[in-house]
Amino acid sequence: MSFKTALKSRIAQMILSDSRRSFLRHIKEAKRLVDRRGHEVYYFHRADDPYCQLMVQILPELASRFNIELRPRVVERLPSIMYPEPQRYEAYSIIDSVRLARQYGLGFPREAVVPDPLSVGMINRHLITLEGSPDFFTCAEELGEALWRRDLGVIQRECKVAQVVDDRLRSNEDLLQKLGHYASASLYYEGEFYLGLDRLDHLERRLNSLGAGDGDVHYALGKHWVEAVRDAPFDASGQIVEMFFSVRSPYSALAIEQMAMLQELTGVKVHLKPVLPMVTRGLPVPKRKRMYIPWDTKREAALYDINFGHISDPLGDGVFRTLAIGCALKESGLDMDFFRAAMKAIWSEGQAMADPKLLQGVTDGLGISWQKALEYQSGDAWKKQAEANRVEMQSLGCWGVPTFKIGNKIVWGQDRFWWVAETLRANAAGK
Repeated sequence: MSFKTALKSRIAQMILSDSRRSFLRHIKEAKRLVDRRGHEVYYFHRADDPYCQLMVQILPELASRFNIELRPRVVERLPSIMYPEPQRYEAYSIIDSVRLARQYGLGFPREAVVPDPLSVGMINRHLITLEGSPDFFTCAEELGEALWRRDLGVIQRECKVAQVVDDRLRSNEDLLQKLGHYASASLYYEGEFYLGLDRLDHLERRLNSLGAGDGDVHYALGKHWVEAVRDAPFDASGQIVEMFFSVRSPYSALAIEQMAMLQELTGVKVHLKPVLPMVTRGLPVPKRKRMYIPWDTKREAALYDINFGHISDPLGDGVFRTLAIGCALKESGLDMDFFRAAMKAIWSEGQAMADPKLLQGVTDGLGISWQKALEYQSGDAWKKQAEANRVEMQSLGCWGVPTFKIGNKIVWGQDRFWWVAETLRANAAGK
């Protein structure tokens, strides 16, 4: 491994370290106290984001439990480059919000479709005039419900804006960018973002550590799937989970470890379907997204005691060599062991998989002949397999990794293992 590669890996490890995060938090809190500010939490709302419809239902409850000042900010135009397949994302997010609403006992219509743009504009412009009002969240919930049910009468009756507010929308969008993020349904508190329901538990823990809360964590339902399976075990040995993933995806690194846990607990069969990284497929990953995702993965990984953060980017030869070997091992059933070991090396040990010596260390550790591994790398069957996996994944309506398929059902995201486990359990019970 070259000095430059080793240096980059070391820098990434320092940036993602717990000690650095703790230090930055202390600095932010000290400045907040000096400025005599309360615990200000910014919330970025967009009417046509289904995840926002869930957020406005729970944020008043959060504010009642924590000593925080919620500051809603309405946004409208978010960078399309942040979503490589915006139409697929838009359609999927509605389906996913129905799942989340059911899990948390919230309201979201199962028959929801992509909302009317004119209605969206009316609601955004009405809500921005209420940003400083205690009625913001109630109004946002009611108008959102009308939007997703296409009740245009309610929207037209309530949204009567007598002033131009586009400049304020642009200002809020600039603020979101300045603070370092790109998505609505997100919360910001003193240097860190918490995106959607799935990350609220991290904010709860942080505020509790500051003595600003009730000590409880209400929004970690999706994180307890391991305990749920252990407490009420079931046999899934007759079922298959197909997992589409990328060795360059930090969320995939976390997902493959969780998948190994699930496999050990239930006996489920796992069919791994690697795809090429987004960048290799010509899909851009902007800087703000590149910065947020590893840091977010780090805090998620900690909840499962998964080591993460000492990274060596495998882009290029590292990806190609790893896929060539992993795909070839599928027949022998060693692909899971190999991909787990390789991704641990990439994301937890800072080893460059483009370096033959380091890659050989992975294969030797699994008892795989290096001579065989060299033969695997000389072929190109893996390219056809990775492309076939990509085509299949997109045909299912998904664009990113990790994506999971059980029968004819699909879900996207490493934070959806609760759904994977629930689906397997229901299948095992014959429901």
